[in-house]
Amino acid sequence: MTSPATTAAPTAGRYRATWDAATRIARTVPVTWAIAAVVALASVYRFTRPDGEFRRTLDAIASTGFDTVLLGHDWLSVFTAVFFVPKPGGLLPTLLAVILGLGWSERRMGHLRTLAVFAAVTVIGVTLGLSAQALGLVSNLYGAQATRGHHVFDPTIAVAGTIMAASAFARPLLRRRVRIIGFAVLAVLVLYAGAPADQYRLGAGIAGVFAGVLLAHRRPGITRPRASRREARTLLSAVIAVTALGPVVSILAPHSTGVLNPLGSLFRDPLHDPAFVAARCETGEFTRQCLDAVALTRLDGPGAVLVTVLPLVAMLLAARGIYRGRRVGLYLAIALNVLFAVLAAVYYGFLPLLASAQYTRFQSAAAEEFGAFDLVATLVPAGLAIVLVLARPLFPASSAGRVALRFVGLGLLTFVGTAGAFLAVAWAARDQFAPTASFAALILDLPEHFIPVGFLAFEPVDMVATGPVAIAASQGVGPLFWVILIVIAYRGMQNSSPIDTAHGSARTRVLRLLKAGSVSTLSWMATWDGNDYWFAPDGGAVAYRVINNVAITTGDPIVAAGGEAAVAEAFAHYCAHHGWTVAFYSVTEDLRGELVARGYGSIAVAEETVIRPTGWSLQGGKMKDIRTAINRAEKEGLSASWMRFRDLPARHAAQVREISELWVAERDLPEMGFTLGGFDELLDSDVMLMIAVDSDDRVHAVTSWLPTFHDGRVRGWTLDFMRRAPDSMNGVMEFLIARTILQAGEESLDFVSLSGAPLAVDVDPDGQSASLRAILAVLSRSLEPVYGFRSLLRFKTKFRPEFRRLHLVYADPLALPAIGLALARAYLPTLTARQTMRAFGRRTTPKVASHR
Repeated sequence: MTSPATTAAPTAGRYRATWDAATRIARTVPVTWAIAAVVALASVYRFTRPDGEFRRTLDAIASTGFDTVLLGHDWLSVFTAVFFVPKPGGLLPTLLAVILGLGWSERRMGHLRTLAVFAAVTVIGVTLGLSAQALGLVSNLYGAQATRGHHVFDPTIAVAGTIMAASAFARPLLRRRVRIIGFAVLAVLVLYAGAPADQYRLGAGIAGVFAGVLLAHRRPGITRPRASRREARTLLSAVIAVTALGPVVSILAPHSTGVLNPLGSLFRDPLHDPAFVAARCETGEFTRQCLDAVALTRLDGPGAVLVTVLPLVAMLLAARGIYRGRRVGLYLAIALNVLFAVLAAVYYGFLPLLASAQYTRFQSAAAEEFGAFDLVATLVPAGLAIVLVLARPLFPASSAGRVALRFVGLGLLTFVGTAGAFLAVAWAARDQFAPTASFAALILDLPEHFIPVGFLAFEPVDMVATGPVAIAASQGVGPLFWVILIVIAYRGMQNSSPIDTAHGSARTRVLRLLKAGSVSTLSWMATWDGNDYWFAPDGGAVAYRVINNVAITTGDPIVAAGGEAAVAEAFAHYCAHHGWTVAFYSVTEDLRGELVARGYGSIAVAEETVIRPTGWSLQGGKMKDIRTAINRAEKEGLSASWMRFRDLPARHAAQVREISELWVAERDLPEMGFTLGGFDELLDSDVMLMIAVDSDDRVHAVTSWLPTFHDGRVRGWTLDFMRRAPDSMNGVMEFLIARTILQAGEESLDFVSLSGAPLAVDVDPDGQSASLRAILAVLSRSLEPVYGFRSLLRFKTKFRPEFRRLHLVYADPLALPAIGLALARAYLPTLTARQTMRAFGRRTTPKVASHR
């Protein structure tokens, strides 16, 4: 029986170890503690001064702002303002931000650099913010006029700039995340809150990036971030979520002047009636109070509140879908941003030109006064929509057309249904509107019930619901539409959603066929996203994808041994019926021989290396490198763990993902796909991982293995994912692969395949395939310096494998150029024009592969 004392001992030990680690880290950041102490002491001193002349003088000296610096000539305030917190309630959160932000930065940049950067980004950031205010004043913008006299105290100005500078010293993955998400947050604060501190903070962030580049001796320049498709979706999702939460910033900021701030003012003030509007606008002159009053008349019930909030909920849902790789989320985000851009353009730009006489002066003045705000309110969502459209290659393409069509169709049907219901009810209760509603007036008024009230600030109220039925219809139609749309989108993002039922059931059928048995060692790749499926009438299936009207298959047909050629021939007829060019890619020698006998052409495209684990040993001179790798790994405390990704401890899963992203970030070209799996393919519960972990619980390398079944039993494993940390031990990959082979031998499996090395084999000198050979030769030569396929093939020969050639089989020689281009797009779906020119225009010597 375990005593309480025995149980408490390990717990106390863990707490002690955690405390010791925290203490060690704290000792490494003396500059951070010094700055935090100055902020705390200066702020407490200011808070404890009684209100009076001295307090006002202290605030004037300590704070910064446009009038303080440029009219009061208090130049020192551009630096001293970052040592004071504006309100007592913000002291602890601000100190926490200072300690965490500067501590993280100091551990990467060092003490002197952190101190220098802290001072430099503060001065430069505030100066950039003051310049932006001056530009706003010259342009006669309301926000610049309203905030020129503000007194700014904010240590986070310097913290934001220092973090951005320190990002230059972080690894590529973390550097990219800090900058993209950081600038998204800073930009949202400027757009929605618009306070001078937000502008200074953004200026400090910009200055910090340039300071970090100079201190880290990096070549300045704007480059497209290199990330895997999963990481790119994660970053895109974060940006969309941040922009969706932007209106919350204006709600929490009581004196917001940001260009996207109509929502916050609607929630902060009490509701008012039209008489209040008339009082504010009776002079006929445009004022900020008049604008707020007109906007507030829209928020006269719970329906208007919901119509304002639900689109933000839909945007957050879209961000979640983007993170999970769901095209429905992408389409929803595109639709919402296009909607907001169009509404901003129409209600802020077009309608003021068509206003009725009594509003003409008001709206013309509004359009002139807020012209720059209107432009930004239109361009921000329009720009996001364009980015989202360009991001389509990041999402699995399987059933993309069907998903888009059904989602858009259901969305339009929802709008038509709810709009029709509103018109029917409102027309029946037309006497409950003031003035009495005509059918034409109801139709013209209809769009406003679906639109967030903030977009209607410049559009007059022509008709008001007064009776209970009219009020219920007016208040309910908008929320009903948005709720149904959100439910449709949510359902569409689920794996078992009605929108994707056909493709999901097809994949289930393919899984049953695969577990019954398959010939090809690459057959499990048929389950990957991006494939569609064709099923033979007599049994069997083919996984394929259509690119540029070319149907490219993945390996041999999934069918019992001996039936591959018949299924392939039937699939070729299916493709001909749809007008597609068929290309059987990475097929085995047996299938190639049968199809060539039927009149097809072929060309070798890869060399597969297969090992028979039974009888495989580490003996002999040719296995010296493998033995050395294993012995060194054991001396350095590395162990090999065989498990599924879902069973990994959270810390190991995070490290595996970081290793993958670092590999992608260090390449000049994007992550390849098609027959080369990435991080997403590790998540399959049937895929196994062999990872190398040291005594400090740090992952050094990871390999993934795809199963091949026979009668429901695994008969072999095929190597897919193969990546290691940049500072890992030399030979760690040999160690992991050898451990896998030895384990397969203990389990009496039939084979272990090290997979094919695409574009690494010299193609057959077949005159009929000269055009395709030329395309494949260009691909091989251009991609070799980045991906190292030939050196990877040489690496695999260390394990004394059998060699099996994989082939491309085609029916029409005239279609070979199109097939070659389709293969290039299949392997590099996210390749940009700039990357294409850089890759295929260079002349470099191939470097040794890093063994992905």
